[in-house]
Amino acid sequence: MNNTQCRVKVRNKLLEPITVKNGVQQGDALACLLFNIALDKVIRDAPINTRGTIFYRSVQILANADNIDIIGRTQAAMIEAFASLEKAAKGINLFIIKKRPNICQ
Repeated sequence: MNNTQCRVKVRNKLLEPITVKNGVQQGDALACLLFNIALDKVIRDAPINTRGTIFYRSVQILANADNIDIIGRTQAAMIEAFASLEKAAKGINLFIIKKRPNICQ
């Protein structure tokens, strides 16, 4: 990562180079591992019971790569779980982008 620079393209015009001082390059094999470690910390720090299955509790968290699915017995349980995850994520400067929920009833 020494002396790494990147350029941003806006409307087919390249901006001035930006020096990258920390992190890993997109697509680097290490990037996935580091992100999964951070995501695991978020899930562990959120006060959500992660033991067992949805049959024995009100909410289930499924995480894979950069996606988290929240399965809940009630919409209120899912909203509470999301708020807990969002708060834990902000604790490590990770921000969650909400997608339109797929709620099956």
